[in-house]
Amino acid sequence: MIVEKKRGLSPVIATVLLVSIALVLAVIIFLWARSFIAETVLKGGERVELMCEDVGFLAEAYGEQLLIENIATVPIYGVEIRVLGSGEIREVAPTTGGTIEAGQTMSFDLPVGISSGETIIAVPILLGETDEEQVPYICDIDYGVEAVVG
Repeated sequence: MIVEKKRGLSPVIATVLLVSIALVLAVIIFLWARSFIAETVLKGGERVELMCEDVGFLAEAYGEQLLIENIATVPIYGVEIRVLGSGEIREVAPTTGGTIEAGQTMSFDLPVGISSGETIIAVPILLGETDEEQVPYICDIDYGVEAVVG
């Protein structure tokens, strides 16, 4: 009778293969799960959400213009316009590309379709920073200011 000798993997090679497969799977799962976690946006070393509490501004709407006066120390990058009653949300960015610093006033063109007598809410937009870029952050509607278009 002829006996065939079967060869298998040595225990050392099998262990190395199992560990390397486990590491590759762990890296893949880590990279996949990382996409679900939002990157922290900072402004002045603090989380930008916390800076919304320090924003203070006045808003007045005349004709086709919206005047924003910054009465606090936090610079405002722009405003988001919400029309009460219709559920519309429109973003208005500064025409100069700059920010409204403390004590400054800036004029914005109101979006087309907003008529006299409508009530709008101007919600501040702050410019935060991530590790790679500057990102606009829209504060919650609780930090907005109501204005009636005159």
